[in-house]
Amino acid sequence: MNRISLSLLITITFFVTGHAQNPLPDFSAEDLGSSKVRISWVNSFGDNCIQLMVQSSYDSVKNFKTIFSTESPQLPQNGFVYTLPYPTAKLYFRVFYILYGNAYYFTKAERPILAIYNEPGTETKVAEQKIDPIRIITIRAKDSVVAQMGYADYWKFKDSVNRNTKDTLFVLSGDQVLIKPFNPENYFHPSIYVVTNKDGFVTVKLPEAMHKNYKIVFLTMENEKLFTINHIADTELVIDKTNFIHAGWFKFELYEDNKLKEKNKILLQRDF
Repeated sequence: MNRISLSLLITITFFVTGHAQNPLPDFSAEDLGSSKVRISWVNSFGDNCIQLMVQSSYDSVKNFKTIFSTESPQLPQNGFVYTLPYPTAKLYFRVFYILYGNAYYFTKAERPILAIYNEPGTETKVAEQKIDPIRIITIRAKDSVVAQMGYADYWKFKDSVNRNTKDTLFVLSGDQVLIKPFNPENYFHPSIYVVTNKDGFVTVKLPEAMHKNYKIVFLTMENEKLFTINHIADTELVIDKTNFIHAGWFKFELYEDNKLKEKNKILLQRDF
């Protein structure tokens, strides 16, 4: 195993404190049927919430993996719909979030509860599903208004989006909703080749490095090239944290014999 350090002009030191308390208010996981789970949360921290991810595991206390990272952690209310890997999967979900000052927290792990819907001719006791016949909801896409509808129609529209698409609805205010089309880049599937070790260092694991030519390129999330390692001869290579100049997400492109093998991203925690 080899450790390298590229010479950069900027080194930033962070100190981090980890917690498993002060959970994010109103985190919920709802079983929508058809192997879909709606994960939603309310952020009472505003702009102080600087990073937020949803994680899942088959165990309630360990082996959690990130399945979603929001681009807008500061929004007061947010959520997304997750498709289970198979219909009978019994997963736990939790929210991992970082506040300004580098303290991070985990919510309590929850299993999805069955979502409640109104049946014709019946009333629901769920407060959020009471219908206001006068209230008008405006649906926006970026800076454009795409639809306006009554509150009853909005509930049907929202359920249709959740059940039939991978798009996400963001509640901007009491009568303003933003619809954001599904973007595969927002869904994080961890790499098996580029990982972080127990000390938080980025580690490149290439079992066939002795027999094949590997190159890796690291980029910022704005696609600006950070640095390149042109030839990786070791099966396990540890990269010093200072090469990344700050914590957060970074993209990478891994090449095998001059062909793109993987294009992904990795999270460098705020612990240095």
